[in-house]
Amino acid sequence: MKDRASERDMPAGAGGLGSTAGRTVRGADASGAAVIVAGGCSAWALPQDTTIAAVARGKVRETLRALLIPEEMVGDAATMVSELATNVLVHVLRDRCRPPGQPELWMYRRGKAPQIVTKVFDDGPWKGAVPHQPLRPPPGAEGGRGLELVNGLTGEHGGEWGVHRTRSRLGCPPGCGKAVYFALPAPEDSPASLPLIRRGCREASRDLEAALRARGLGPLHRSEGWDMSVLSVRAGVTVWARDGGLAVTTPAGMLRFPPGDVTEAAETIVCHCEDLDAR
Repeated sequence: MKDRASERDMPAGAGGLGSTAGRTVRGADASGAAVIVAGGCSAWALPQDTTIAAVARGKVRETLRALLIPEEMVGDAATMVSELATNVLVHVLRDRCRPPGQPELWMYRRGKAPQIVTKVFDDGPWKGAVPHQPLRPPPGAEGGRGLELVNGLTGEHGGEWGVHRTRSRLGCPPGCGKAVYFALPAPEDSPASLPLIRRGCREASRDLEAALRARGLGPLHRSEGWDMSVLSVRAGVTVWARDGGLAVTTPAGMLRFPPGDVTEAAETIVCHCEDLDAR
């Protein structure tokens, strides 16, 4: 008897992506849903013109439908990513005295109780984390309600949203910038809710090292032994990988991740490194 992990429940192409954990895969190179199920991050370059919101909506709808997400959540996710992409157009692409970098759309899964994370990256200047309250603009304002909408819709679905410093995934070399994101819970009957492939500590540490190098971090130093692997990223940031999971020491304290959650661990480390550089 087959369980929920049977092939018929998996997005097309998922079976051949078992080594994707922690990797960024361009959306044109594989099914976005298959990459997410395999533990990687699917990334698309977004246009730098007025089509940016429509393209982002289309990619999110296509990917979430392939993951068997309920249509109501698909519609709300498309609305939210449209608002985030429009903000990039209005506040970054149109308000520049130099050529802008390519904005990017990322989607991946994270956590033991899986969430599907959608992020829109841009290389605009960091203006500080967005306060969640108050978000409502003055009554007479003609705009400024996009993040209020994102806040409300993520709350309705039991999700979360935020903004943080990070680095691009598709740039060569990776450029610095920020990502605004929302994370929604994966329903139990979605392929995205299947457990990530359980990884040994050495394999997880090597995947994480490769993911960090791809984002431009280094030099990195890894040592293995005594049923553990230790990855030194920089002063104040060290990863302790054991078969039970990943523990990351940061200036903000210890963070823990499931053994297969390499993509989220790498993104969190990149965020902390960017914050440290900014100080």
